[in-house]
Amino acid sequence: MKSVMYCFLLYSLSLMVFLTGSSQAAEYKASIANMPGYAESTEKGVLVDFVKAMSKASGTPISIVVEPFARSMNNAVEARTADFHLPLIVPPAPPSNHDFSTAVIFHVNFTLYTNKDSKVTRDNLDQFKIETDNAHIAYIKEKTTGSSSLENSLKKVDAGRLDGFIFADFACDPIIKTDKLKNIKRTLYHRFDVKIVLPKGGNGGPVDKFLTETIEKLKASGEFAKIMDSIDTPFDPWQPYEME
Repeated sequence: MKSVMYCFLLYSLSLMVFLTGSSQAAEYKASIANMPGYAESTEKGVLVDFVKAMSKASGTPISIVVEPFARSMNNAVEARTADFHLPLIVPPAPPSNHDFSTAVIFHVNFTLYTNKDSKVTRDNLDQFKIETDNAHIAYIKEKTTGSSSLENSLKKVDAGRLDGFIFADFACDPIIKTDKLKNIKRTLYHRFDVKIVLPKGGNGGPVDKFLTETIEKLKASGEFAKIMDSIDTPFDPWQPYEME
C-alpha cells in the first residue's frame, strides 16, 4: 500500500512539474523601445497595443517593459531578460549578434533632417556631421555619431549646430510640430522593413514561430491593419519650414 501511495505521489509531483514548466514556457516578455508614438509607456503606444493584441489573440501572457532603445535591444540580445525586442530596421547585411523574426511588422521611413539653409543632401552625407539614434549607428551606411535624444538632435539641426539627423519620421515629426522647429528640411533617406529582434539563433525557433502564427491570426481578423496602418505609411514630403 505504501509503495502504491509513493508511486501516486511521485506521479502527481512529476505532473505538477511538467504542467508548471509548460505554463512558464508559454509566457513571454517583450521589450519595446521608448519612442514617441511607438511606445511612450507600458500603456501607451502603437507597439504596446500591438503586443497586447498578440497576447489576446494567442491567449498567451506577454509582459511588457518599455526602455530606452539601446537598453531594450540589450534586454533581448545580451542580457536575455526579454524574449524579444521591437522594433528594429532590417539592414542590408545580416547582423552578427542577433536574429530577426520571420515576419515583417511594418515599414518605416527613415528621414534625413537638415537645416533648411544647409547644403547637405542624400548624396554627400559623408562630408558632414550626421547623427542618428545610438542603437542605429550600425544600420546607417554613412558615418554617423550617436544621439541619446531625438528632441535635442532635432533642435541642434534647427539651430544650425548639427548638419543632419537620420531617424524614423513617425517618431521625429511630432517633435518638430510640437516644438515648432521651422528651420528644418525633410528628405527621405530610406524606407526600411521593420522586424522583431530575437537572440542569436532565434530565427525559426519557438518564439519566432509563436510570433509568426500570432501575427497571421491578427492579419486574418483585420486587427493587425487596424493597429499598424497608423505607422506604416508612405513618405509625406511636407516641410517644417512651411508650417504656420
